[in-house]
Amino acid sequence: MTATMNGWRWMQTSQVVVSLGASVLTLLGGGGVVLVAICGFLSKFVADRTIEGHRAALNIELERVKNELAKEAEGHKLKLKKAEILFARELDATSEFSALYHRIRPDYSRPDMEWDDACTIVAGRFPSIEQDLEAYLTKHGPVLTETIRTDLKKCVTYASHNKFGAYEMREEQADAEAGAAAGNLLNLLESVEVQLFKLVRNEARVE
Repeated sequence: MTATMNGWRWMQTSQVVVSLGASVLTLLGGGGVVLVAICGFLSKFVADRTIEGHRAALNIELERVKNELAKEAEGHKLKLKKAEILFARELDATSEFSALYHRIRPDYSRPDMEWDDACTIVAGRFPSIEQDLEAYLTKHGPVLTETIRTDLKKCVTYASHNKFGAYEMREEQADAEAGAAAGNLLNLLESVEVQLFKLVRNEARVE
């Protein structure tokens, strides 16, 4: 009887121990799952925040680069527009000067016409030549090179200083000086035309 009771008590104790162990294992198992879940959540949260931070920084840098490119593009457009306007004005100045130069330069009206004869004709037109060159400089001076402006001003001086020569000296001397001035004027005008053509060609060249 005693042995039977002892056996029964041992069986009860074993069941309690087994039940308690199962409960502990169950508790620990559930805690592990919760811990894993928490770690997974925290990792995802940190990763998401890191990605968002990088994304925000990249967006800021992208906007900065876009703004810089937009400013550069506007700057290039403005320079191109100015270059187009300048070229158009230089082309107008060249065309108008070429027409003026060919009006000033005398036509060879006879086969035996000499350089001195041509200079005499030009000297007789000094007053109108002076006015035409001054008007041209006033209109196109801003787009001309310094060398071209200097040469044209010399031409104006030649015409201005010699248009009244006959009233200040003997006729022969006046004619000689006026003829020399006319020759210098014609040579300078030819040089100016060459310079203008070269200027336009250089501006039109595509780099």
